[in-house]
Amino acid sequence: MTETASTQSERTVLVWDAPTRIFHWALVTLIVVAWLTGEGEGQSAAYHRYAGEAIAGMLVFRLVWGFVGGEHARFADFAAGPAAVLDHVRDVFSKTPKRHLGHNPLGALAVFLLLANVAAIVVTGLFSGGEDNSGPFAGVWGLELSEVHEMAFRVLQALVALHIFGVIVETLKARDALVPAMITGKKRRRSDEPGVDARRASAIALIAALLLGAAVSAVLISQPQVVLSSTSLGQSQAEEMDD
Repeated sequence: MTETASTQSERTVLVWDAPTRIFHWALVTLIVVAWLTGEGEGQSAAYHRYAGEAIAGMLVFRLVWGFVGGEHARFADFAAGPAAVLDHVRDVFSKTPKRHLGHNPLGALAVFLLLANVAAIVVTGLFSGGEDNSGPFAGVWGLELSEVHEMAFRVLQALVALHIFGVIVETLKARDALVPAMITGKKRRRSDEPGVDARRASAIALIAALLLGAAVSAVLISQPQVVLSSTSLGQSQAEEMDD
């Protein structure tokens, strides 16, 4: 009877704005596409490059959105120091974990690490060379970063696994439906829990962020395809070993 009363007194709170949710799932989709086409040739290699260049624009969008976006999308809303992260980890395994409207401190750390790591993958991908799959800047300044690109992706796989594990633990321990919230944008809160609908960003801010992101992707996609021969690749790798 108490649970029924508690459920009836719950309210729905808007947390995540549409641009943030679309960014999240579009990034997941493009990363999967890039992963599946990373070793491909021909058209598959082209998809890999386009996915990476689209991700580059999305990262620029998210960077801008982190300053001008909706309330809980802004970096200032969820940035947390090491002490807050440790306190949250202890709290999660307490009897009554605190539920956060936006990103919790550990989730905030995951966001920054994932964005930084994906950015590293994109940058190294732009300077990666291959006979069938080269970034638009492969060979520029003598750089050939395909090995670093591969290593960065392995780090991403580990971070994603940890992130998913954290989401599952938080969902079960705090009884907070994190995945549905990133789909609908809404969370349910009891009457005794704080929380109001998040402030939305202005249309001008959204248009500016979209235009900047689209411009970056368009510039990268417009770059001519670089084709490195096996001889060039061998010379580049030898130079790196000598350095």
